[in-house]
Amino acid sequence: MYRRFKHGIDEVQDVVQRSLSNLSVVDLHPSQSADKVDPEILQTVQECWEEIGSQCVEYGHQSRYSKVTDDGEWRTVRIFVSSTFTDFFCEREVLVKKVFPELREWCHERMLYVVDCDLRWGVPKDTTTSETIAICLEELDRCIDETHGEPFFLNMTGERYGWIPASDDLPEALRKRFHWVPNTSITFMEVLHGAYRMQNPNALFMMRDSSILKDIPEEQMSRYKDTDQLQVQHLKQLKTWLQSRFPEQMHEYSCNAEGTVKLHDKEMVNITGLEDFCDQVLKFFKAAITRTFPNRECVQVQDSKVLIENASQKKFVEELAGSMLGRKQEAEQILSFLQGHNDQDLVAGKTSKPFSRDVEFWHDFTDCDNALLRLSGESGYGKTTLLAFIAHQAVRNGMDVFYHFCGSSGNSQNASLLMQRLAAFLKQDHSTEYLETLYQSDDGKLKDMIRQALLALKNKPADKPIVLVFEALNQLSSADTLKHISWLPPKFPAGVRCIVSSTEHPPTVSRIREYAYYNMKLEALKTSDARDIIQLFLQKFNKRLDNDQLSLILDSKCSESPLWLYLICEELRIYGDFRSLTKHVQAVTTSTEGMIEAVLRRLIKEDDTNYMEKTLCLITCCSGVITVQDLQRMLGNISKKEPLAPLLWAKVKRNLSSYLRVTNYNDQITFVHVKIKNVIYDCLIKNQTEAKQWHTILADYIEYWCENTTLRMEALPHHLQQAGLRKRNVAVGTLLIR
Repeated sequence: MYRRFKHGIDEVQDVVQRSLSNLSVVDLHPSQSADKVDPEILQTVQECWEEIGSQCVEYGHQSRYSKVTDDGEWRTVRIFVSSTFTDFFCEREVLVKKVFPELREWCHERMLYVVDCDLRWGVPKDTTTSETIAICLEELDRCIDETHGEPFFLNMTGERYGWIPASDDLPEALRKRFHWVPNTSITFMEVLHGAYRMQNPNALFMMRDSSILKDIPEEQMSRYKDTDQLQVQHLKQLKTWLQSRFPEQMHEYSCNAEGTVKLHDKEMVNITGLEDFCDQVLKFFKAAITRTFPNRECVQVQDSKVLIENASQKKFVEELAGSMLGRKQEAEQILSFLQGHNDQDLVAGKTSKPFSRDVEFWHDFTDCDNALLRLSGESGYGKTTLLAFIAHQAVRNGMDVFYHFCGSSGNSQNASLLMQRLAAFLKQDHSTEYLETLYQSDDGKLKDMIRQALLALKNKPADKPIVLVFEALNQLSSADTLKHISWLPPKFPAGVRCIVSSTEHPPTVSRIREYAYYNMKLEALKTSDARDIIQLFLQKFNKRLDNDQLSLILDSKCSESPLWLYLICEELRIYGDFRSLTKHVQAVTTSTEGMIEAVLRRLIKEDDTNYMEKTLCLITCCSGVITVQDLQRMLGNISKKEPLAPLLWAKVKRNLSSYLRVTNYNDQITFVHVKIKNVIYDCLIKNQTEAKQWHTILADYIEYWCENTTLRMEALPHHLQQAGLRKRNVAVGTLLIR
């Protein structure tokens, strides 16, 4: 890899020397005279590229990425779009309306989900704040990390280089973090960070033919051509260096300027003839995606709910397992249980008469040896994180593990989907034919398929057990029905170990108590564990508390809850004035709910987009799955089908990132804990009138804009009913029946 980067930097240095000799006369606007270029400008451009050359060498030495491994499961493909803003409005329109929809459909057939990252889309003018710059580059970082250093990157370049921020426009932390090259534009830094340094093979550069300028109206020319000498010289050399470094990835396209049109209340030059542009972009990214994910054949995915949920659950566990701090003793006990050792410290649970888990149906399992282990404890005590760590550790230890975490995705509370996933896992059959059989089976049939699969495991050796983990059974859609968890056998064969968790939800607890079981109750967090959590968390951000401030937190009854500690550490992480920190800590040490309410109030107060409260309420009120795309659309103008500008959404998401969990292959959104939703109901959605307002927005979006037929069938009637729109509900019901 180093030879590749060394060759690249040799090319850069060679091109720099050759091109400097051409840095003499600017390609001037017709209204200007052809003066010689200021030597200081030439020197500035040269110094910039010398710095870029050094960075390329440095990147070659320090590159930490390995090749993307394609596991065949659902994956997200993010394409970052970079260009100056005012001159590429029409190209962005065809990308959004034609290119990306076609690419999304093509990728969907290969179990890939396309997300276009175009943060300038919908923003009325070039933005120049340090926050905007940071948001754009952070989103690019996300694209880089998900592709192991080779992001899917599209740059469009015309005759503008873009705004060059002064040194005092950029905070030192931002300059250091992104290795900012002084006297260069924001758009150029996107090119450098997302493509140039690493000589990214997945980067495409679309160069618009300059002949279009002759047809641009004079009053619009400043939007399409720079006249500043530094910008012009930078652009001239950028094109030269890109051609040298990416000869096969740089394409020139022609188009036409045909007068002006009014789009989104603005007068825009009407750029037409973009068919070649669209074809080139589609062709390149189909090839790049195929190269990155080479073994993706077209599959029928419309009924692949099990595979989608498998991918979602896996991502959830992998992300959450690494965040566990404390609870070492409990983790060791559970892992010992999985390995076949029934720890004497595990408590035998109280039993009651079987009601849901029928004795006759499960009679083949009453003589089995292994009772399930129930993990109990108060909400917020860390059951989910502990079980995610256990599941992840069991997989690493070579065990065959099935896990289902309710609340990890929009569909995870669906009891039928859990049974379908479990049946496919136990049968070790995820073929299209078997999954189709599962989808066509009712819950009674699914329960019998699970029973038959478990019977086949009765002779499985106990030394390599199968592990089953079911988290938050009380959150299943069946939680208040007569047949709740009727699919859960009373005992398990010697080669199967099972762990479940729940709150003290009476129906769930009574079902578990129908047969003998083990119980482990998570007690309050130890002070030593709480101290470690606080110090290790803040240490990651180079922050620490003095002894008095630390004691103030640890002395609070709330410090027994890992959730409360997480929330207060997040608040302390972003708290700027440490002189008044003690007073701030005192204000939020009342309860977990009080802590959440304080966070919500702060988020809304500090929000400069005016979309924070709406975002929180829509996520809270939504029934079923809600994705990033859904939310962006609902935050925008539903009647005009105009989503919220991505940059505004990125600001909201950035401020909410610590409290949201974006899961699943298609960016489904949930809160990190159900208590956040409960508090939003209590303090933001105060009455039925306000609730109707949010349900109306959800109903309007799903009925008039959303393409997700499942959401329309399952969630729309609920939202219409909650919004009090009975006539529309009747009409929708009639259409669904038809």
